[in-house]
Amino acid sequence: MNELILNIDGKLYTGWKRVAVSRGLEMGPHQFEVEAAPDLDAAAGIFAIEDGMAVEVFVDDDLVTTGYVDDVDVAYDHRSSSVTVRGRSKLGDLADCSTTGQQVKQGQTLLSVAQKVCQPFDISVSVDSSASSAANQAFKATDLALDAGQPVWEFLEELARVRGVMLVSTAAGGLLITRAGTGKAAVALELGSNILAAKGSRSHRSLFSEISVTGQQPAFLSSDTGATSQPLASEAGDATRYRPSVLFSDSPSDAANCQAQAKHRRRIGYGRSRQVIYTVQGWRQTDGGNIWQPNQLVQINDSRNHMSNATRLITEARLLMDSRSGRTTELTVMPSEAFDLLAQPESTGGWL
Repeated sequence: MNELILNIDGKLYTGWKRVAVSRGLEMGPHQFEVEAAPDLDAAAGIFAIEDGMAVEVFVDDDLVTTGYVDDVDVAYDHRSSSVTVRGRSKLGDLADCSTTGQQVKQGQTLLSVAQKVCQPFDISVSVDSSASSAANQAFKATDLALDAGQPVWEFLEELARVRGVMLVSTAAGGLLITRAGTGKAAVALELGSNILAAKGSRSHRSLFSEISVTGQQPAFLSSDTGATSQPLASEAGDATRYRPSVLFSDSPSDAANCQAQAKHRRRIGYGRSRQVIYTVQGWRQTDGGNIWQPNQLVQINDSRNHMSNATRLITEARLLMDSRSGRTTELTVMPSEAFDLLAQPESTGGWL
């Protein structure tokens, strides 16, 4: 059936003219936008929907996301009326809100910090088995400060990068600490078969022949007064010609820390230089099967984008519906290297 259902304040709303539901690895909160069909008018209670209401988004019986209504747009004249409802998963509050300042004592883990800052927002925190070790590793070097005015999401993402993990939204609205997925989609993407459309981008702009990282060494590691800056690590890149890049570490770093940053930057640059967006029919991978999900690997055979039996990571899945194309899914795929995040090692020169 593949019916999109909004459960708002205990009432179920269906029958949409247009649908867009986005879930991805880099976007934080899930997002949705629906426009009511012309016959879904006051009799169906559509005008009772208010901003701030709690909402669950389903595809048939499958929960897709849980959060709140952000915006309700109403337009009408003597001939017709329309209502558009937009919202996000619960993580939207972490992206929008900041605290008045909070100190996290030395020895806390990413998991414990996330639980502490998410609790006031009624957001649960869970850890995928692939990220368990990193999420439970204590920050040893210093206390952590959430500055007044700093968005909660920004603070948590910074800590997640240090641990080499990702933060994503769950269907139930919780925060999941995870790594790049290893599970595979049930079907491959095949040119001439299930690929309806594709938009590929191969770019050399983010590729370099060598990436060097310059770190600030604390004064006690230097013979000079104050901090010094010098190249501490380099990594061979993927560019086909001479294209050097020098990066400056944001915090005091040693050679091992800088080497990890150089490797991480190379992988991100390569992965994002090979992005493709595929459109397939329907919202499910097979008839009656699973809905398309981000953070799954998918096999691709697409000669026009130079892929034969290639494996890519689904980084975003957008469920779409309109009067022209019906129900389709847009899948953004990249080489999984872009999300093979490397934790920066703790050391006397590191800040965490």
